[in-house]
Amino acid sequence: MNRFSMWFANVMRGRYGMDQLNKFLLIVTLVLIILNMFLHKRWIHLLEVLLLIYIYCRMFSRNYANRSRENQKYLELTSGLQKKFGRSGPQYDGSWSSQNGTTFHTVKDKTKKILRCPGCGEKLRVPKGAGKIRINCPHCGTKFEKKV
Repeated sequence: MNRFSMWFANVMRGRYGMDQLNKFLLIVTLVLIILNMFLHKRWIHLLEVLLLIYIYCRMFSRNYANRSRENQKYLELTSGLQKKFGRSGPQYDGSWSSQNGTTFHTVKDKTKKILRCPGCGEKLRVPKGAGKIRINCPHCGTKFEKKV
């Protein structure tokens, strides 16, 4: 890793970063920039600048809870469109988890199931619909069988 990427990684540590709402706003901004190349309207240019400032403020924010809440509302608003047009992929279930002081959304995966190790309580991802499987916990080494 070169010096710039190390510096940038340090700057972004503890920051919110990019999410689906920021990606959508960035696409809208790029469309406005291309549109304004032909129309030359000052109000479109002002809107572009305001959107870029908002995107960067969200990206560099340290307030995870508010940014996640905004992103969750965006995902709820667009979930109907995604179902209508058949977009597939992991869906956010809105549940909160906390690990090492970091708050994040968990992703509901339709092909995996989350189990807890009876020995140490570690979360383990296993394939759904595999029947009865033998699981070896990588964290503590406990072996157990479970029907999935």
